[in-house]
Amino acid sequence: MVIAPLSANTLAKIAGGLCDNLLTCIVRAWDYSKPLFVAPAMNTFMWNNPFTSRHLETINLLGISLVPPITKRLACGDYGNGAMAEPSVIDSTVRLACKRQPLNTNSSPVVPAGRNLPSS
Repeated sequence: MVIAPLSANTLAKIAGGLCDNLLTCIVRAWDYSKPLFVAPAMNTFMWNNPFTSRHLETINLLGISLVPPITKRLACGDYGNGAMAEPSVIDSTVRLACKRQPLNTNSSPVVPAGRNLPSS
């Protein structure tokens, strides 16, 4: 599964285990032996917020893979890190990671999607 874009709000809900909408209910019931990717998209101040680092660390412990955001002009007009990765990059990351997965569905996947955590 791929969640793109992943808002700061949904990231916080997933990290906190909340399941108050269809997406967060699916994530709460997810079989973490299967890959799950997130591609955050948020304002630079949100991306650099200490809560974001904590939430990313929490979901990383679940095995959720991060496709890090990029730096560019954001929807709010600011220029900075926080824009969702290009769809082609997300697609390539997921395809490459899935090719590396063994066909044994009983094993837990180790999917290196790269880490670009915000500075705290």
